Amino acid sequence: MGKSDRISGAFWLCFSILMIIQSYRLGLGKLNHPGPGFLFFWVNIALGIMSLVVVFKGWARKKGEEDQPALFEGDRMSKIIFVLLALFIYVLLMETVGFLPMTFLLFIFLLGIIEKKKWFFTVFVSIVVTVISYLIFQIWLQCMLPYGVFAFLGW
Repeated sequence: MGKSDRISGAFWLCFSILMIIQSYRLGLGKLNHPGPGFLFFWVNIALGIMSLVVVFKGWARKKGEEDQPALFEGDRMSKIIFVLLALFIYVLLMETVGFLPMTFLLFIFLLGIIEKKKWFFTVFVSIVVTVISYLIFQIWLQCMLPYGVFAFLGW
């Protein structure tokens, strides 16, 4: 971490402060009856705190420490392109294939192929993430997730 982290942290801190002000103007409401700016306000509070951590870590860095390799160099650039392509395909096929299989396949790809984790870990985490996201969005928040190929099951 260094100068670039201090600059990016300062940028996101300024952005979060601006968004905090704007979301406050929208109205926060109350905890049991949130207003339109409630979620944005608290998300940007968290963003501001994380930005401060990045800025302080950038200042605390010792002069002899090596910088990390650039984000857009070598193997990292191909990973970024593959992740963006995977997300595009995920969104494109979500309606046809369905939320559950696409989420499972996305995490298999990200963990198993991009990050090259062990297959047991990859499958386990993919199942856990898929089930938890289904429980959150479909059961708890009652969102209409696309069934795709599982529409005949009536889930």
